[in-house]
Amino acid sequence: MKRALAWILIFLLSFVTAACGKEDQGRGGQAMAGQKEIARIDRYEEEIPADYAWFDYKASALAFDGLVFGKNTQGKYFPLIWQDETNDTFGFAAYVGDPRNGADGAQEAVATAAAILSATLLGIDKSSQAGEDYVAQLHAYFSQEEGVVLNNPGGTSKGASMWYMLYPTILFTQVSLYYPQEKQIREDALSAIESWYQAYQVMAETGSFDYTGFDFTEKEPYENGVWKEPDSAAGIAVLMKLGYELTGKEEYRDAMVQCLDYLADFNGSPLYEVLLYFAPSLAAQMNAQYGMDYDLEDMLGDVLNGGSVPRGGWGSILGTWGDCCMNGTMGSTTDQGGYAFSMNTFAGGYALASVAKYDTRYARAMGIWFVNAASAGRYFFPGESPQENQSASQDPDTMEFLKLSGGAIPYEGIRKSGNSKTPWIGGDPTVYGWAETDLSLYSGAHTGLFASTVEQTDTEGILKINCNVAETPGQGYATYLLYNPYGQAKNVNYSLPQGRWDLFDSVQKRTVAEGAEKELTLTLEPGQAVVIVEMPEGSRVVHENGQYRANGVWIASDTVTVALSGIQNNDSVKGKVTLDVRVTATDPSVTVEEIILEIDGKETAFQDSEKVTFQTADYTPGSKSIFITVMMSDGKTDTTSIRLNFKE
Repeated sequence: MKRALAWILIFLLSFVTAACGKEDQGRGGQAMAGQKEIARIDRYEEEIPADYAWFDYKASALAFDGLVFGKNTQGKYFPLIWQDETNDTFGFAAYVGDPRNGADGAQEAVATAAAILSATLLGIDKSSQAGEDYVAQLHAYFSQEEGVVLNNPGGTSKGASMWYMLYPTILFTQVSLYYPQEKQIREDALSAIESWYQAYQVMAETGSFDYTGFDFTEKEPYENGVWKEPDSAAGIAVLMKLGYELTGKEEYRDAMVQCLDYLADFNGSPLYEVLLYFAPSLAAQMNAQYGMDYDLEDMLGDVLNGGSVPRGGWGSILGTWGDCCMNGTMGSTTDQGGYAFSMNTFAGGYALASVAKYDTRYARAMGIWFVNAASAGRYFFPGESPQENQSASQDPDTMEFLKLSGGAIPYEGIRKSGNSKTPWIGGDPTVYGWAETDLSLYSGAHTGLFASTVEQTDTEGILKINCNVAETPGQGYATYLLYNPYGQAKNVNYSLPQGRWDLFDSVQKRTVAEGAEKELTLTLEPGQAVVIVEMPEGSRVVHENGQYRANGVWIASDTVTVALSGIQNNDSVKGKVTLDVRVTATDPSVTVEEIILEIDGKETAFQDSEKVTFQTADYTPGSKSIFITVMMSDGKTDTTSIRLNFKE
C-alpha cells in the first residue's frame, strides 16, 4: 500500500484538487492538503457570507462595562448595578427591566463573573476600578458550607442545574488566573476544584455523568425527572485541567481524561448548554501533547450538528433568515425553525478558539466558522438590523433605553421568525413575562470573551483568532489563526508586540519569518489557513517524537489525514470499485502500516502494494457508509467516511 498511495508530505504549503472526496466548486477558497472538513461547516453555501460585515465587539464590550458598572446614567431601568449589602458583593440582573434588579442574592455568576473575565481580557483591572475591587467581591459566590462556587450568592447546590454550578466555577477560576494577588478567590477556586474532583469520583463510580445536578451536602448526584446534563463531564474536565495546571496533582489530569473518555463514548451528542463547547479544545490538546486519540471530528460534530440527545436540536445554526446569514451562531436548530442565542455564540467562540492550535487539520474549518459566527453575531445588537425586526420596537421605554445605552447590550436571541418578521430579534423575557425587555445583560457580559477571541485585520473577511484566549495565562507562546476565505491571494498586515520575533506556522510546520518587529506582511493563498506562533527571536525549533518545541516549549504536533479523491457523497457505484485513497502526513519519516476498509461492519485490511477495492455484489444494494482508516508507523491514525449508493 505504501507504494500505491498518492503520498503528500507537507513542508511547503501544497494543494490538492480534492479533499475527503469532495471537489471544491465555487466556494471562496481552495482545498488545502491535510485539512479535515466538519460536516456542519461544509454545508455553508459560501465560506464568507454574502452579508459579511465586521462588528467591533471590543468597542461594544468596553461600552457594556462602562454602562453596567457606571453609576451615573439616569433614566428608566438605570442604574443597572447595585451593591448587595446582604452578601457583600455587587449585582446586576439577567435582563434590562428585570424585576430581580436590586434584589440581594438574585444576581447570577454566569453574568457577573463573565463580566469580570470579559473586562479583564480587554485590559480593564477589575480589582481596582473607580475604587472598587470587583474581583474580591466574587467571593460571595463561594459556599463555605458546601465548598463550591454557586450561581447565586447565598445559594445552595440542592436542586441546582449542573451547568449552573460548573460554568460559573470555570469563569470564577479563570478570573483568579489573572489576579494571583487575590488570595481569597484563588483559595475558593482550588477548594471548588477539589470538591468537583470528589463529585467526579462519586459519579465515576456510577459509570455516568448523565444527571441533572450534584448535591454537595448529600454528596450525591440527582435527577429531576425533566432533563439531564451529560455534558457536565466536559465542565468537570475543564476544572480538572485548571486544577492540574495550578497544583500539578496527577489525579486531576487523570480525572480530565476519564471525563473526556466518557464524552467520546457517549451515544450521540451530550450537548446540553455551553459546557461541551470546551471539549474539542481539551481533546485536541490531549491528542497533540499526550498522544491520545480522541475523534475530534466526532466531538466537533457533537457541538455543532444539532444532534443533542438531552436537548434535541441544540447545536449551531445553518442558513439565512431573511437577509441575515446566521451560519455559526449557537442555539437550537429546531425551535420554531431555529433560535440562536448570543451568550452561547460568544461563549462558543471563546471555548473553541484553541482547536486549530492543537490540531492544525481543522485550521481551515475553524477559520470558516469564525468568519461566519463573527459576521452573524452582530445581529444580536440593536443597531445592526431594522427596528421593525426587533422586539424593542414594540415598547417606547425600551426604545428610549436604547438611545441612552448606545446599543451596547445585545438581545438574548434571534428566532428564525416571529411577529410576522424574519428574523425576529428578541428573546424569552417578553414572551414569558420574565422582564420588560429582551436586552440581555448576561449575554452582554460575554461579549468581551468573543471580543478577546476575534480581531479584525486590515483585510476585510480575514480575522485574527487568538488561540490562547481561554488558556492559562503565560503557558506557551502567543498563537493566532488566520484564514483566507477568498478565491484569490490576499495580503494581511500582521502586527507584533514590542520586540523581535520569529514566526512559526504550525500548519506548514516551518518558520515563516525571523527577527520580525512591529509589523510584517503575510500573503495567504486562496483557502489557506495559517496558525502563527510568535517565538522570541533566535528560537531553536526541535522536531522530536512527533512534536515541535521551541526553547523547550511545545508549539505544534505532527498530523496525518486520510482522504478520498475522485468520488463524492451519494455517488452510485456498481461492480468492482477502486478507491483513490490519499494520505497527508507532516512527518516524512512515518509510513503507512495498514489501511482498513469498513462496510456494513465488515473490515478488510490492505497492506503493501494492494489497492483499496471492494465488490458491490458482496453487499446488499442500497445506501451505505464507507469508512477508511489509515494506521501509521508512529501510531497515529485517521478516519474518513463517505456514503455511496450500491447498485445491483
